[in-house]
Amino acid sequence: MYPLNWKAEGRPCLVIGAGHVALRKVRGLLEAKARVTVLAPEADPELRRLAGEGHIRYLAKRFEPGDERGYAFVVSTAGAREAAEYLSRASEEACFLYNAADFPALGNCAIPARFERGSLTVAVSTEGKSPAFARYIRDWLAEAVPEDFGAWLDRLSALREEAKGKISTSAERERFWRAAFSSGAMALAASGHLEEAEEYIRNAMGGFGAES
Repeated sequence: MYPLNWKAEGRPCLVIGAGHVALRKVRGLLEAKARVTVLAPEADPELRRLAGEGHIRYLAKRFEPGDERGYAFVVSTAGAREAAEYLSRASEEACFLYNAADFPALGNCAIPARFERGSLTVAVSTEGKSPAFARYIRDWLAEAVPEDFGAWLDRLSALREEAKGKISTSAERERFWRAAFSSGAMALAASGHLEEAEEYIRNAMGGFGAES
């Protein structure tokens, strides 16, 4: 497996099946602002609601070969092995992403369990061997990562840009970032004292800028 983050915004995605697993996949895709189509003879009431409100497109039919055409990402959840085997072959020929939630070994990608703190995303994957274990680890980590780290990431991004104008050499930049992620700065950020953490780094920035 080669982990990466995929920009799904605006991309056409197909979810085959319409039960609770499909609903979880759909919610994740909608969070990523993908254009989602659900294909299944019957659908979970929540999926019908999402379709009725225009958030997704729902096609009340069974999957047939060719239905996958035009989609950048396809997820199967219906438990139809023949369809999954077909999609596995089609994904190799047409080069689209295929997540086989029902038969993981047949897919060419896995969807990790994840949580977010603003622009910070933490993902956990078991390569499809145990999604429940991945969710357990995700929840465990979510308790450890402070809510304020999302806002802290935004501040770090701004400080990074400021540092570029004050610190000229790679050695100085490395020393600066060691200070930025020191136990002192991170303890302040973790406890929600973002102003104090930023001041801590600004002091370090001024010191490094003065040395050349």
